[in-house]
Amino acid sequence: MGWRRSCLHRRSIFMATIKNTTIKKYSAHSNRGFVILFAVLVSSIILLISVGMYNVISKEVVLSSAARESQRAFYAADSALECALYADIKGIGSPPRTPFTVNPVDREYTSFNCSGADVISFRILEATPGSGGEPGYDFPYVFRHYNAFNPEGGCSYVLVEKNETGTDTSIAETRITAIGFNVCLPDGSGNRNIPDFDNPTLLERRISIEYD
Repeated sequence: MGWRRSCLHRRSIFMATIKNTTIKKYSAHSNRGFVILFAVLVSSIILLISVGMYNVISKEVVLSSAARESQRAFYAADSALECALYADIKGIGSPPRTPFTVNPVDREYTSFNCSGADVISFRILEATPGSGGEPGYDFPYVFRHYNAFNPEGGCSYVLVEKNETGTDTSIAETRITAIGFNVCLPDGSGNRNIPDFDNPTLLERRISIEYD
C-alpha cells in the first residue's frame, strides 16, 4: 500500500509539472504573438503618418514652385511694360521721339535698347482700323522683350496700341499690354525672348495700362 501511495504521489507531481510547463509554453507563445501584432500595428501607423507627411510636403513643394514661377512671369511682364512705357513717354533717339506713332510709315520698324538688350518693334501692317485688340485702336505695335541683366527672369510679348484723339498727332490714346512668360528659349541671336510653349510648366501673366 505504501508503494502504491508513493507511485500515485509521484504521478501527481509529474502531471503537475507537465501542466505547468505546458502553461508556460502557451504563455510564451501567446506573448510572442502579441509582440508581433503590436510591432505590425506600430509599423502600419508610422507608415501611414510618413505617407501623409510626404503628400503634404510634396504639395507644398509644388505650390511653392508654382508661386515662384508665377512671380517670374509677372516680373517679366512688369519689366516689359515699363520698357514700353519709358520708350513711349520719354522717347528714343535724338531728338527723342516715341517709336509708337499714330502716323507710321509702312511697318515702322524701330530698334531701341531696353533692359540691356536691343528691342525691335514694328507696326502690324495688316491690321485694319480698330483691329489692334479692341475697336478704337488703329495703330498696333508689337515687340519681344527680355531682361539681359537677368537672363533666367523670363520673357514677354508686348502690344502697344495707339489711336488718334484729334488733329494733334502728338496726343493719342494709348494702351500697352505686356504678357510675361516664365520659361523661354533663345532666338537666333542667343536672346532668351521666345516662350517655350511646349514646356508643361509654362505660365503666363498679363498686365495692361491705358493713358492719353
